[in-house]
Amino acid sequence: MHDVRAHITTYGCQMNRLDAELLAHALRRDGAQVVADPADANVLLFLTCSVRAHAEDRLFSNVGALKARKRREPDLLVGVLGCTAQQYGDGLRERAPLADVVCGPGRLAEVPALIRQARRGWPAAALDPPRANGGADALAASDADLDRLELARPLGGPSPRHAYVTVMRGCDNFCAYCVVPHVRGPERSRAPSAVLEEVRRLVAEGARQITLLGQAVDKYEAREAGRPWDLADLVAEAAGTRGLARLHFITNHPAAMTERLAAVFRDVPTVCPYLHMPAQAGSDAVLHRMNRGYTVADYEARVAMVRRARPDVAVASDFIVGFPGETEADFEATCGLARRVRFAGGFVFKYSPRPGTFAAQAYRDDVPDAQKRRRHQVLLDLLQRSAAEQNRALVGRTVPVFIEGPSPHPHLDAAKEGGPEGECGEGDADKVQLRGRTPGGRIVVFDGPTHLAGEIVDVQITRAAAVTLFGERCVSTGPAG
Repeated sequence: MHDVRAHITTYGCQMNRLDAELLAHALRRDGAQVVADPADANVLLFLTCSVRAHAEDRLFSNVGALKARKRREPDLLVGVLGCTAQQYGDGLRERAPLADVVCGPGRLAEVPALIRQARRGWPAAALDPPRANGGADALAASDADLDRLELARPLGGPSPRHAYVTVMRGCDNFCAYCVVPHVRGPERSRAPSAVLEEVRRLVAEGARQITLLGQAVDKYEAREAGRPWDLADLVAEAAGTRGLARLHFITNHPAAMTERLAAVFRDVPTVCPYLHMPAQAGSDAVLHRMNRGYTVADYEARVAMVRRARPDVAVASDFIVGFPGETEADFEATCGLARRVRFAGGFVFKYSPRPGTFAAQAYRDDVPDAQKRRRHQVLLDLLQRSAAEQNRALVGRTVPVFIEGPSPHPHLDAAKEGGPEGECGEGDADKVQLRGRTPGGRIVVFDGPTHLAGEIVDVQITRAAAVTLFGERCVSTGPAG
């Protein structure tokens, strides 16, 4: 595969971003190059998301746009991988006839072999077994392949010295709107020893921040060496890794949040005060139709439980507006929940029916698109006002910031507004605008040298917006004399 130059386009969640790392490692291990520019590639791989229609539409549009290039370059291969491939299965090529390689999310370790098959003109498809065919047992072999990839991959996460680690795969929640249980299979928790081995190796290679991933990560449960493990046990053990500065775990399901897990925010210093726990709606009637498994009161009780343990925890949520049957009163109830909880951040999505889900089969998509758009904007504005208010409270304070790297959307003029340079200023001529995050996940931008990427530095906050904090790096001048 030394003549393979592959480019990976990734859509969707953190799990897909980790899958992209594993895929890149599998390709390099097999002798292929992974290139940054799709124009330099002779294999174009699309790692897909099918949670929302928008991501699928982008995928099929981008693949369809390759028709002219395929005519010019007959040896060009196109691969559609991940959740959308699994959802459409053998019918994928009806929507994407240019696809030479089709691969489900659990079979990514087989992509190099699939590329070789496609280059010989053979059928090249590998899909995960359906849930009905043995469930987790049928996925054991592909899970073992993914574990071997995870345990061998080099450090190279979402930013320098930050790594994602899978703790569980699949989902058994069957929310009415969601395809994940159908495309990623039943819940399977990784062995604690495998997770901890991976964390320790990545930290030994230089990772300062680790994010533990699961579709409903707080449902993690395993048994090893004669004892049961839940996520609280795993987090506490991982957090003790020498050299690890920050530990996150996402995404949490409200119905699975426990007192034991809430306590880690208080008792484990390495755990960041950040909780991503999607509410999805603030109406009990809507939550019931969504099959979320909790009430609004339950959700608020879980938030209160975590805040008792750690009052400064930043709570973030996801919301869906325009779910079938959502009335104006239901939507106002969602806004009321957002006002009461005072989220530090959140994502708002307009409902779109997903093939194969209960909602698509049982409910009529009866909320007009104009109402969905209005509700989306109203709720987004409310969440941004709440975030801005909390951000403004940080102005004048000095906070530790994990530097992800240069800001992808520079606000250089805005960053230079604020107070005069004093003990928190510096005079480097080669500064760029850097982006990082507070322990609570808030974005901070400031001017500084690029070599700080992957480090944790103190930044004095000089100005705040809804999404972004602006500041100046604090530089110690050392003792006098």
